[in-house]
Amino acid sequence: MGKNFEGRQFTGMIKFTPPLYKQRYEFVKDLVRKYKPKKVADLGCADCTLLWMLKFCSCIEVLAGLDICAAVMKEKMHRLTPLPADYLEPSERSLTVTLHQGSVAHKDPCMLGFDLVTCIELIEHLQDSELEKFPEVVFGFMAPSMVVISTPNSEFNTLLPGVTVFRHPDHKFEWDRAQFQSWAQDTAQRYDYSVEFTGVGNPPTGMEDVGFCTQIGVFVKKYPQTREPVLCEKPTEAAYKTVSILLFI
Repeated sequence: MGKNFEGRQFTGMIKFTPPLYKQRYEFVKDLVRKYKPKKVADLGCADCTLLWMLKFCSCIEVLAGLDICAAVMKEKMHRLTPLPADYLEPSERSLTVTLHQGSVAHKDPCMLGFDLVTCIELIEHLQDSELEKFPEVVFGFMAPSMVVISTPNSEFNTLLPGVTVFRHPDHKFEWDRAQFQSWAQDTAQRYDYSVEFTGVGNPPTGMEDVGFCTQIGVFVKKYPQTREPVLCEKPTEAAYKTVSILLFI
């Protein structure tokens, strides 16, 4: 945190417009519009909101969601089902949406071959043992062309009323910008990715030193066409349980 911020106390009310979660999802949608991936996986998809938003992106042919909690997905997955208009006026493209229950610390062949993998507000929920395995699963095994990871910026917490330690009781940690960038750069170097940092949720005027409320790392595979595959043990059995498969034809 910059020295200009030290000793000052913010007494106003933080209100994000649009809401912070929508800003995170719109960030992903903007990337999809720009790079037009055909296969997208959302790890930690929870209530499937991001998947629901992405199903309207015409470039996407395959969507997959993964979450440790099947109940949350089942409660909201009705939003992903085809609408009557999808049958009356079929699209020129086909779309398959699949939901899986499982841990991001485990490898499953069903997650191979994706162009874009998103991890929106996920890593801070992982135990140390899961976080240790996460890079190898996502960057080593899945090895998509692009990975988007968002996580809270702990430097912003001093501006959030009622936040004394973490923003959510299930968070195992919250990193400042230096910690996140160090982890991200080490991961990118290890698996031959580049990484750029940005965020959403602008700080109040005069408090810019704290950075964005949500920090984001965008990882791009350096040699998607020519790099030799990462040598890792391929699992022989599925590690995830399929919760739902939806077809839009």
